Amino acid sequence: MDIKKLSLGPFQTNCYIVSEGHETLIIDPSAKGELIAQSIEPDQKVLAILLTHGHFDHFGGAEFLSKHFDCPVYIHVDDAEMLEDPKKNYSMQRNLRLSERVVTIEDGILRIGSYLISVIHTPGHSEGSVCYHINDVLFSGDLLFKTSIGRTDLYRGSQSKIIKSLQMILSMKDELTILPGHGPKTTLGYERKYNPYL
Repeated sequence: MDIKKLSLGPFQTNCYIVSEGHETLIIDPSAKGELIAQSIEPDQKVLAILLTHGHFDHFGGAEFLSKHFDCPVYIHVDDAEMLEDPKKNYSMQRNLRLSERVVTIEDGILRIGSYLISVIHTPGHSEGSVCYHINDVLFSGDLLFKTSIGRTDLYRGSQSKIIKSLQMILSMKDELTILPGHGPKTTLGYERKYNPYL
C-alpha cells in the first residue's frame, strides 16, 4: 500500500492519497482539490473520498474531487449535518457546503473495491469523528496527534468522549502506524510512552 501525504489549507491539514494496485482512496481532502487531483497518477482509479470528520479544513477539496473522479464522499452519520452548515463546520468566511455524493456510514467494516476498511467511531473532537484502520495503518483524523490530542471545545466536542475514544485506540498494538490529521506520523507505542494525554 502506497501512501502520499499533502499538507494543505490554512491549518496545514493532512490529506492522504492511498493507493494499492490501480485503486486509490483520498482521505481528508483538506483544500486545493485540483492540486490533489494532479498528485494522483493517471492510471489510478479513485474509488472514494473518506472524511474523518466534518470540519471544513478536512473537506475543502472534496466537492471538486468527487465531481472530477465521479466518486462518493463517506462521512459518519453524526457529522453529516456539519457538511451543509458553515457555522457548524467553521467555514463562515469561505461558506463551504457539501451535499452531493455524500454517503453516511457508522462503525463497522467498509468494503470499497479491494480495500477492507475498519471504521472506528471515535467521538470527542466532534460527535461523528472516526478513525480508518487499513492494513497496519490508522488514519486518526483529529483524535490523536504526535504527543497531543484533538481539541474538544468545538461544535459537539466532548472531553469525556475523547478520553473514551482514546482508550479504545490504546487497546491496539504498539506497532500500529498512526497518520494524524495534522503534523507528523507516529506509532501507538510512541504515543503510549511519550504522549502526556495518554
